[in-house]
Amino acid sequence: MAQERLLSPKELSQAVGISVTQIRALMNEGRLEYLAISPKTRLLTMSGWERFRQTATRAAGHTVNDATDQPAAHADCHRVRQADMQTGKE
Repeated sequence: MAQERLLSPKELSQAVGISVTQIRALMNEGRLEYLAISPKTRLLTMSGWERFRQTATRAAGHTVNDATDQPAAHADCHRVRQADMQTGKE
């Protein structure tokens, strides 16, 4: 069984082209899933990044999850209202 490579926030930021600060903010907001190794060590995967990209991508003025065609949800499964997406509120 092949396991996916775990990435540090710095490694993921370099791979996807956004800052480490932005990666950490997405993790803190619960929008980007991660594996908590210890209280200070959190690791990510590219598949987690792809899931975030799918739920964060706007299509025709609203946000959907392409895999299920359902409105996007945060990692804690509460739905994101369109008005909140536009204002950046949680």
